Amino acid sequence: MMNKPKLHFQRFEFKYLLTPDLEKEIKKRISAYVKRDSYVENSQTGAYEVVSLYYDSPGFYYYKQKMDGVLNRKKIRLRTYKVNGEFIPYAFFEIKRRHDSVILKDRFVIPKEDCAKLVYDEDFYGTSVIQDQNRRNIIEEFEWEQHLRSISPKILVSYEREPFLGKYNENFRVTFDRKIKAMANDNLFYAGSDMLDVSGDYTVMEVKFNGSLPFYVDEVIKEFNLQRISYSKYCNAVDVCGSLSVFDFAKPFGISQIRENMAEKSRITEKKLSI
Repeated sequence: MMNKPKLHFQRFEFKYLLTPDLEKEIKKRISAYVKRDSYVENSQTGAYEVVSLYYDSPGFYYYKQKMDGVLNRKKIRLRTYKVNGEFIPYAFFEIKRRHDSVILKDRFVIPKEDCAKLVYDEDFYGTSVIQDQNRRNIIEEFEWEQHLRSISPKILVSYEREPFLGKYNENFRVTFDRKIKAMANDNLFYAGSDMLDVSGDYTVMEVKFNGSLPFYVDEVIKEFNLQRISYSKYCNAVDVCGSLSVFDFAKPFGISQIRENMAEKSRITEKKLSI
């Protein structure tokens, strides 16, 4: 947010579900090897808020691909950030693709004032974003998906992110995502306080790297017997918001069922921590 934003990513991403006590213990264990991401250098809390507006088809095609375990899939979203409670003055239009365990993400910057034109008028060409071939390629892919699946904004998701980089390898990044909230809304810059709780007291730790996993992270994973999870903030948000309830092909879980599932996934790590 303060330095030049990265627009292309290719990396591995592993996710783990943590209790508050386990999160504190892991941070303590890796503290000698990581540093705070420069994006939070002006943050009063060492964290920022990520706000994403996810696109999907009327039949929730991307949601169902994830739930069906499809290995090669994508997400399309608008994303912005809040630092110290204030929105930054721009957003990113992103296409995130997963090929098995490898993540590929392309994005470009779009000014805040152009976001409404994109969302409500579905008009890239009336905005100031067509400047290079990379952006044109992303827009063409979006337009193909829109033509093929009639995609539109469906769910707004926000969460608090605390990011760290490796001190000796800045291609390694670990983030701790908390307070995940969501609602059915197409306003990326929504400032209301009535979003629904998605994650309860749990934190999603995301380990992002190229090449091999750093030894200190590998040791922590083994010590606490951490289990990789296939966690989608978007899919859990859809479940909590009941966005599929108007269709016949899925039933929303509700927050109590999702918390129960998350608690079961973290049972082993909690037991290990208490030993």
